[in-house]
Amino acid sequence: MKDLLVVGGGPAGLSAAIEAARLGLEVEVVEEHAEVGIPEHCTGLVSLMGMHEILGTGAPIIREVKGFRVYSPSGKAYTVRGAEAKAAVIDRPAFERELLRRAETNGALVTLGARFDGDGGFKTLINAEGTASRISRRFGFEIPKAIPAAQVDLETRDFEEDLVEIYLGSYAPGFFAWTVPRREGVRVGLACQEGIPLKKVETMLEKFEPWRRFAGARRSRPFFGKVVTGGPLKRTQRGRVIAVGDAGGFVKPTTGGGVVLGCFTARLAARVAYRFLSEGERIDAFGTGWRRLYGREFKLMKLARKVYDRMECEEVDRVLEALYTSGALTDAIRYDMDLQGKALWRLLESRAIFSLVPSVLRAIF
Repeated sequence: MKDLLVVGGGPAGLSAAIEAARLGLEVEVVEEHAEVGIPEHCTGLVSLMGMHEILGTGAPIIREVKGFRVYSPSGKAYTVRGAEAKAAVIDRPAFERELLRRAETNGALVTLGARFDGDGGFKTLINAEGTASRISRRFGFEIPKAIPAAQVDLETRDFEEDLVEIYLGSYAPGFFAWTVPRREGVRVGLACQEGIPLKKVETMLEKFEPWRRFAGARRSRPFFGKVVTGGPLKRTQRGRVIAVGDAGGFVKPTTGGGVVLGCFTARLAARVAYRFLSEGERIDAFGTGWRRLYGREFKLMKLARKVYDRMECEEVDRVLEALYTSGALTDAIRYDMDLQGKALWRLLESRAIFSLVPSVLRAIF
């Protein structure tokens, strides 16, 4: 019987395994795919600070990103670029292979191409299955709120290597579309609450002017996933089972990015499991711990998501114009892209917000 069984060999699951094995627990990871990092589901965009915290040096970085260009629903572009890179596009499969190597080096047993059958064999379990929800249902967890997404890689030279582009509005209702620089081109995609994401990507490539420059570019096969938007579950622990990563809802509701916070909270879960087994600490200390560290951040990000979801396109146009004109949008790039609470609070304190009060209040209430 293993001290800790981790279901799922993604970044969160492997981070939990590394931490738990380092502390001396007997750890097994069960991953249903035959290879970690495959298939890809995300853009690969993460914070440099987060990568440094997770891997130290030697992260598999494809591009460093200094800023973003956001398109309003009416098509107006706002470009914000900092003096130095705050984010990076990583080779996601290589990143996960490095986490796998570190997990095994620390003594964890990793079994690929296998599914957890739900039987015993563990003293504690960390559910890092992503959005599959099979383990969540088995142990009575809430299913994280998520929306479908589709992406495709395009071979092109017509892109800015240090800039991410974001598209708001009717092409991606309830979320947004994106362009992320890669080695030999860009990765374009979107998530949406209505419609079929891949069809909307095709429509944008055909009709949306900024994407029409990619006409004729060689395309990869599309790949699909889900973007978790509802924030952490109300209960992230049941019995001897802790939910982390996408399975626990530890994803930024604002952008759908979950790699860094998923790894951070998974490490916390591993430490709680260790203290539960070795010192008799209550296992529900995990809920207390993540709320103390990240609870305020998630509340502010969920509020921002709620406001955006309920705004009309014309209101989004006015918000972007006001934030850009006041300098608040430019100022936001200075803050931590993982813990976005400070940036969001700064926006609330800006003079621009006073002109937006009617729209914000209508969206909230």
